[in-house]
Amino acid sequence: MEAFHTYPIENVLELFESSQEGLTQAEAQKRNKHYGPNALPESKPVSIFVIFAEQFKSPIIIILIIATVISFGIGEILDGWFIMTVLIINAVIGTYLEHSAAQKAHALRQSVKTMVKVLRDGKTEVIEASLITIGDVVLLESGDKVPADLRLLSSYTLSADESLLTGESIEIEKMADDIIDDPDLPVGDRTNMIHAGTYITRGRAKAMVVAIGIHTQIGHIATMLSEKVDVKIPLIERLERFSAKIAMAVAVISVVIFIISLYHGTPLTEIFFLTLALFVSAVPEGLPVAITVALAAAAVAMSHRNVIIRKLAAIEGLGSCTMIATDKTGTLTENRLKVAKFILPGQTSEEISAVSKEILTAMLVTNEAYKNGDGMICGDQVDIAFARFAEKAHPELIELLSNEKIDTVPYESQNKFSAAVITDEKGYFHALKGSPEVIRRFCTMTPEYGAKIEVQVEQLAKKGYRLIAVAYGYSSHKQSRTLMEQEGFQWAGFAAITDPLREGAKEAVDACKEAGIAVAMITGDHPKTAYHIAKELGIALSFEEVIDAETLQQWHDTGADAKEIADKRVFARVSPEQKLQIVTAFQSLGNYVAVTGDGVNDAPALKFANIGIAMGKSGTDVAKENADLILADDAFTSIVNGIEEGRRAYDNIRKVVHLLISTGFAEIVLIILSLTFGTAIPLLPIHLLWLNLVTNGIQDVALGLEKAEPNLLNRPPRSPKEPIFNTIMLRRVLIGGIYMGIVAFALFYWLTLQGMSTESARNVTLLLMVLFENLHALNSRSERISIFRIDHSKNMLLIISIIATQLLHIAVMHLPVTQHVLEIEPVDIKTWLLLLLLALGLVVVMESEKFFRTKALAPGAEIT
Repeated sequence: MEAFHTYPIENVLELFESSQEGLTQAEAQKRNKHYGPNALPESKPVSIFVIFAEQFKSPIIIILIIATVISFGIGEILDGWFIMTVLIINAVIGTYLEHSAAQKAHALRQSVKTMVKVLRDGKTEVIEASLITIGDVVLLESGDKVPADLRLLSSYTLSADESLLTGESIEIEKMADDIIDDPDLPVGDRTNMIHAGTYITRGRAKAMVVAIGIHTQIGHIATMLSEKVDVKIPLIERLERFSAKIAMAVAVISVVIFIISLYHGTPLTEIFFLTLALFVSAVPEGLPVAITVALAAAAVAMSHRNVIIRKLAAIEGLGSCTMIATDKTGTLTENRLKVAKFILPGQTSEEISAVSKEILTAMLVTNEAYKNGDGMICGDQVDIAFARFAEKAHPELIELLSNEKIDTVPYESQNKFSAAVITDEKGYFHALKGSPEVIRRFCTMTPEYGAKIEVQVEQLAKKGYRLIAVAYGYSSHKQSRTLMEQEGFQWAGFAAITDPLREGAKEAVDACKEAGIAVAMITGDHPKTAYHIAKELGIALSFEEVIDAETLQQWHDTGADAKEIADKRVFARVSPEQKLQIVTAFQSLGNYVAVTGDGVNDAPALKFANIGIAMGKSGTDVAKENADLILADDAFTSIVNGIEEGRRAYDNIRKVVHLLISTGFAEIVLIILSLTFGTAIPLLPIHLLWLNLVTNGIQDVALGLEKAEPNLLNRPPRSPKEPIFNTIMLRRVLIGGIYMGIVAFALFYWLTLQGMSTESARNVTLLLMVLFENLHALNSRSERISIFRIDHSKNMLLIISIIATQLLHIAVMHLPVTQHVLEIEPVDIKTWLLLLLLALGLVVVMESEKFFRTKALAPGAEIT
């Protein structure tokens, strides 16, 4: 790459035929066609053929392939073809489900776009990062992701995190005016350059694009970055480990059976197929795929409710959320700020007077809002509110937004103010805006007047106004920081800003309470303002639940005992460092905490929270990168939607697990009983393969797509440490599995005692197991609600799959080919009714378990 860091600013502008005002639209379009999009190569999606091939990699499938070969080898041609057919059908179903899930995940990733501010025709526009081109002039601020390799044109207190390129996690200070002669200087030492993929951690910058896509520094390692990394979420890993443990246990049991069978002189082929039957019964091979599909479906459902999932593990975690630590502005409120009144010096809080042109000028000078190509005022909502307020009184002043500033101090949350300097007829005009208590420190005033302002601030804060003070001054100094040190500003007054509550926010807070989820508000606003909003929403009932930054600092300095803030629900004037301290304190109390954030300084809290939630509209790129999920509409109601969908997804995962494990356990019980009583095997491996195909192939996926159960948010959060196989799951699996296994074996045993041939007894037993497992899919629809109270029309895929597979089994009982392969035959209506009666007994048993469990947990309660 060319050493652009050695070029002076004017030379690099000349080299790329650009200017400080950026490219024209026509030139940008021309260069886009020539240079192509600003994008790194993405990892190639796994082809459908590779996915199909991967279906045959698991140990149980390999064992079945060996069984196919053995079947052909010993002359059991039809058995061999049948096993092969079942394997191919399973592989096709698995391929379709995995491919669909991958496509949905890719679509969700594409929905999150990185946007960037550029100058086109001298005007600021916001476009997708992929559309910037060589010579574009980009505007950046803290929290932005750098979209390309850029040569700085101007900068203010600029720092960047370049750990992606350098491996160093420390911030690197950047200066546009730095002169560098060494063309081979390491990337991390090129202080007048910023590079694609890194982040602005502090300050503001204006920079020109010198390299895009694969020609950037990060583009040089794009091949490594684009390689697919198969990272599984913890839930899938746990379930795969569980399946592996089952397989290991069956392997041990099989060795024992092998030795015993050899001792009794059983033929090797019979031993092999016996152990094969155990493996097919015991190992829930389809479990990981079914869970992946359930999670992918949940992620899509969440996206329809304005929640974009970045990490699938967050879906599982949402069900455990016990506390939400939320921002106020834009999340609980609409972030449509309006200056309701401006309190001038000496004026009471209730007076409304004309604001001088000088004060309006100050409001626009220390303002980072801008007009886009359509003439709309864009930027931070406080800046927009100030700009509109000033424009309404003096429209001509709005041009100050685009005037060049001699010096600026951009707003950073830890400073709580911003400042700027321009020239006018009197010399240098300095302007400040920020929280009243901070701005007062820069102003000359008597203690008595300061106390009077404090009273006014308190009065308006109690009414819920957001308060922003303004100050200004004149001097011959160029540096606004020098003037600030002299405390020479004139107090101009402060704006009382309104921000209406979001529609549905109070109801969402109430829903959280019903769901056992505490809500805490963390804000930079005045304590009284924050309390007014919190009281309206029902987050806090008394001012005792409010704590400010100063008190928090004292709490931290005296040991930070989490119990001391356990009952606090409003945290005001909080710094980013304190936000992280609050989160970790509540976590230490046993809470599973979801945290919202939008700024670069929120990244640590988002990263260390159990669930980090970034704002899709107002959030910085850094916040989004560190979050587990993104709110497309920034609304608190969407968090509650996400929690509901998370609980639904976890419920559905439990339903899938219950169905697969309990039916597999029933098959194991059936085989173990036959070994114990020395009978023939009730079901051969091909029967078990067929059984798993017709009763688990689609039904488990359909359970993963279940709608939310009624009153889902009225339940308390589950413990994050609670395993899927909790006491309830274990008891349900044992009861259902033992009933199915014992009844099926008893039927087989009784039929053989009555003189029925082994093949005919197996036929009847197989039909009973098909009925059992299809009915058990309905039992699995809820752990709490009676099967007779469930609205079965809400999962027609499950109902249709049950009916279709039952009809399919009836069909194969009548087809000569399948009759011969499976050794089955039609049965009379009397047998059908008997089997249906036995199968319905499973419903009675599982309903009894629900009834008595509900009585035991809550005396006087009934199954809903």
